[in-house]
Amino acid sequence: MALLQGPSRKQADLITQELGEAPGDIERGVRDLRSMLAASPYLPDPENIDKRVLELFVRGCRMDQDRARTKLEAYCLARARFRDLYEHRSLTSPPLSEVCKLMDIVVLPKLTDEGYRVTIFRIRPEYPESAADIGNAVRAVLLTSDVRMFDEHQIAGDVFVYEVSHVRGSIVAHVAAAANAVRRAIHLAQAAYPQRLKRIHVVGSPPFLASSLQLMRSCVNEKIRRRYYLHAKVDELLDHIPARTLPSEWGGEEETIDVLSKKWRRRIDEVSPYLRVFNEVCSAAPAPASDVDIYGTVGAFRKLDID
Repeated sequence: MALLQGPSRKQADLITQELGEAPGDIERGVRDLRSMLAASPYLPDPENIDKRVLELFVRGCRMDQDRARTKLEAYCLARARFRDLYEHRSLTSPPLSEVCKLMDIVVLPKLTDEGYRVTIFRIRPEYPESAADIGNAVRAVLLTSDVRMFDEHQIAGDVFVYEVSHVRGSIVAHVAAAANAVRRAIHLAQAAYPQRLKRIHVVGSPPFLASSLQLMRSCVNEKIRRRYYLHAKVDELLDHIPARTLPSEWGGEEETIDVLSKKWRRRIDEVSPYLRVFNEVCSAAPAPASDVDIYGTVGAFRKLDID
């Protein structure tokens, strides 16, 4: 059962204008991506990728077909290039079930007035130290991102909220130990996922997290660095995000984070069988020889600017 609501008529008009979408653009874009898939020996057959996912690439790249092709290629090749980041596909089975003791990952059902989708990453109070595996947290985030693509509608961009007031000082060592996975995941988010990151809100960050936040900021371009907002309390989010969108414990009108988190875990299990097959199909194809480095300038993983 899909969990995400689409835009109202007014929001849809704003989003269409924001993306520069004209009649027929989506249909032409999807046909172009399917043609690319069919013509490439390195990519899965078009029937192995849902039309809704292809539409997200077209819109997420603001109708720029060259960019959409590059991102879709990177999205597929990542399954073979970075198998360790995609090797577990469930939040209800080990080892990723342990991540749920560390943090909640919730994509909120309603869009903001601008047509933005809000995703919450909340560190849970009194989490067990054994659950603080940042590598597995990265896998859980990528898994949720993959599942979300099946349910997403027309949106103008993304807003991420990190609520970290309960994090302990030992997390810094865990982040440092998984720095390679964190860097790769952040670069994948820019190079291989059709997202337009509009704002990042960090709530309740203690001073000892400065180095970890700097690691995250160092992996994105200057435009995104300017979109970070720091808040002492969740109440301050109401100045940026409408109450009807936020969960009830944060002064909003939506269901609680605990309820939404459980719903997302169930939804992930519903979609996971498809994702496993998709990973297998992508991993079976030989990677092109020119695709050498996610940080380089050749192949599908050349650096991309994002809106």
